[in-house]
Amino acid sequence: MAISLIEHSNAITKKIVGKFEESIPVRAGFSGFFPSETTPTLEVDIEVQRDNDLIAVDVVRFTEGNKNKFSRLTENKYIPPFFKEDYDFQRDQVYMNTIALGVGMENSQVNKIIAQNAVKNVEKNRKKIERAIRKQQADVLQTGIVTLTNGDSIDYKRKAASMVNVGTAGDYWSVSTAKPMDDLALAMTFLRDVGQSNGTAINVVMRTAGLNAFMATTQVKEQGAFRVIERIKLDMPQFTEATGMAFHGQVAAGDFVVNLWTYNEKYTDSNGATQYYLASNTVVVLPDDFQGKTVFGGLPSFQDMNIGGVMSRVPAVVEAEYLIRPYSDEKTLSSTIELTSAPLAIPFTIDKIYTMQVLA
Repeated sequence: MAISLIEHSNAITKKIVGKFEESIPVRAGFSGFFPSETTPTLEVDIEVQRDNDLIAVDVVRFTEGNKNKFSRLTENKYIPPFFKEDYDFQRDQVYMNTIALGVGMENSQVNKIIAQNAVKNVEKNRKKIERAIRKQQADVLQTGIVTLTNGDSIDYKRKAASMVNVGTAGDYWSVSTAKPMDDLALAMTFLRDVGQSNGTAINVVMRTAGLNAFMATTQVKEQGAFRVIERIKLDMPQFTEATGMAFHGQVAAGDFVVNLWTYNEKYTDSNGATQYYLASNTVVVLPDDFQGKTVFGGLPSFQDMNIGGVMSRVPAVVEAEYLIRPYSDEKTLSSTIELTSAPLAIPFTIDKIYTMQVLA
């Protein structure tokens, strides 16, 4: 007995769900600073409080205490961007060629080929969304703004002092007389004094062009030439496959130890042009006590509900990072596997980010 189109779509989807978790993700990039979390709601509530270093003032015994006001707590409500990527069986040439062989849908070998091909294409759709997440994370660290195409861009209101152009008051790193160590020391001072960072390590991430300019400056060469006083230790790059970043060594900037990384991962935009997550003239400085998350909002779906003794399908919200949903149309003979996600990269410690434009 032949199975219906809808039953076939559901059967294939079950096989896809089983294999979906095995998908090798896109290189993590800055994701280590933005661990994932899900929420059951369509909107995301975020509380951010900038800390301070006020000192207590003594009072006379048996008198009123100092009244403290805690008014710097801000709660923001965001609607995460929504992604929906469809895989249509009828648009897949491999699928259409398979059924064109005239083999019935009950053939297990044909079903295996169809399922494997569908898994591969749904994985491709997931990776498209993962790249969008990587871009969100990189945008937050460079500008503090998540730029959206079909929604209002989200501005986390980074302080102007956390985003500097080193060429305004000094030299770009492309000039041999530039002082990149001084620029890094200023970054660390901001993170410590304004960001209240107590991190034990500082991570400086840039593109290859920035690193080459950094190492070519006289200041870096002179520090590297020391034999008794070691303030810089650069070695062969160590590429990390999981993150797509390469570690180059450590330098001392002021009284801080800095880990140097390069990040050259790219993606193809909707116009077919190659883009990089990190701009070639930009350096991102992050302490290891920076706190951020990638929060996944609830995803719309259907659920069966008994309403007045009648089973009905009603809209519902599912808590998940990704949701696979199959649907079919008997009239148009179409069958689709829909993949949805609603991620948003959020920096909780907004003042523990420092960004420098180091090249023109």
